[in-house]
Amino acid sequence: MYNAPSVSYPVGRCAFQHWLFVGFAVFTSAVLLAWALNQGLTATWYVAVAAAVLGLLLGWCALGQAGTLTWDGQVWCLHDQRLGLEDALGDVHVALDVQKALLLRWQPTSDKLNAKPQWLWLGSQASDYRWQDLRRAVYQRTDK
Repeated sequence: MYNAPSVSYPVGRCAFQHWLFVGFAVFTSAVLLAWALNQGLTATWYVAVAAAVLGLLLGWCALGQAGTLTWDGQVWCLHDQRLGLEDALGDVHVALDVQKALLLRWQPTSDKLNAKPQWLWLGSQASDYRWQDLRRAVYQRTDK
């Protein structure tokens, strides 16, 4: 069996992720507005608004994620350019596949037990000519 081809692919700037963020923001705002109009402004409503604002801020920060995910035929490497962190080796697992976008769970292979996974959005519009190579690499079985 042949390995998937080597590929480097930009992380972030995924149109599907942007549309999801806008959809959730509009839906959350509509629910909070309907709640305020029907039941008034209560302490519970203010807590819900604070939670929604926090969620929107975290979502906005996730939209700015940038870097490169590289498959060399054997291992995955994440180059995080935005935070200036060292390159990290790890494993990817597909969490959501909508053909033109992928949500991957990145798990660093680390000596530390507390290595936290990251969620990576990848969209076909970032590099359309390498999209199929990326998909082949992500779905390649690593039975050893």
